[in-house]
Amino acid sequence: MRSTVKVLVVDDSALTRQLLTRALGVDPSIEVVGAAKTGIDAIEKCLALRPDVMTLDIEMPELTGIEALPHIIRTTPTRVVMLSAVDDPDTTYQALMLGATDFIVKPASGFASSLADLSDLLIKKIKTAYRVRPESRLVAHVRDDASATRLSPERGRVSALERVVAIAASTGGPPALETVFSGLGADLPVSYVVVQHLPAGFTDSLARRLGRVTDIEVITACDGDRIEPGVAYVAPHGVHMRIAGRSAPRVVLDDAPSIHGVRPAADPMLQSVAARFADRAVGVVLTGMGTDGVAGLRAITDAGGETIVQDEQTSVVWGMPGAAVRAGVASRVVPLGRVAAEIRRSVRG
Repeated sequence: MRSTVKVLVVDDSALTRQLLTRALGVDPSIEVVGAAKTGIDAIEKCLALRPDVMTLDIEMPELTGIEALPHIIRTTPTRVVMLSAVDDPDTTYQALMLGATDFIVKPASGFASSLADLSDLLIKKIKTAYRVRPESRLVAHVRDDASATRLSPERGRVSALERVVAIAASTGGPPALETVFSGLGADLPVSYVVVQHLPAGFTDSLARRLGRVTDIEVITACDGDRIEPGVAYVAPHGVHMRIAGRSAPRVVLDDAPSIHGVRPAADPMLQSVAARFADRAVGVVLTGMGTDGVAGLRAITDAGGETIVQDEQTSVVWGMPGAAVRAGVASRVVPLGRVAAEIRRSVRG
């Protein structure tokens, strides 16, 4: 890869384009090669300038970002970071399903009050997106038919909890989680706990989306929730999630300091599942930047549980899963389309 990342800034607001350009301009390794104010303009300049990464607003005249995105993904190698409104998370998840690599929240009142804060966040997102292989932009949405097993109508929920499956993901995670949950069902004697690194305001929408692809009940976790089979608990933004309790395991949420720069972090969740369920714990790490999850998978391995890690070819970013493999804490490394099947195999022994 080149030392300089070429970026195209797309937004119908001249002020926003100026702010984004200034925020990126503090890093000499990033070059803003152009700007566009409509979806049509974005497509034309993307074809002409061939940027490595594009920031793409959703709401624009002539052609929206959602309408322009499939054409950009289909005809160029450009990675796309969406500018998303916190009051419309469903559209953001639609963009991720269409091939956007990541997103940055665009508050209704404008961007971060500090240009330095905006620069830090935006530069991190741009550099993460630049590391994504262009061919990986849509690979997370391709499911192996073997993982798509559906429940027979006569099969229902089980009453006894036998195992807990703890799943962690970050960049590229929402579409990956949909693929995994589409291959799982409430007939397994399992509860699921999920940490997905997300900004505030996006957790409830993720839980709803996951609930549409499975008959597992998917909810945003609340402090004190009892862990029940056939239910998936998604960690809310801004707190770490752990599992505690002996006879009746329950969710514990706390606002301890960030770990790996995020809160919730995967490691506290995975470590608590290892401590509570030992060899009945299954840890899963999907696509994402960083090393969050390594310590947690090590705890599950040491406790006699099983660990499953997404392979490099199907990961949007092979940071978290790659770190787990290098640390030797991955029992199995499989394509995304096989993760659900591996979870079912682990549960059924």
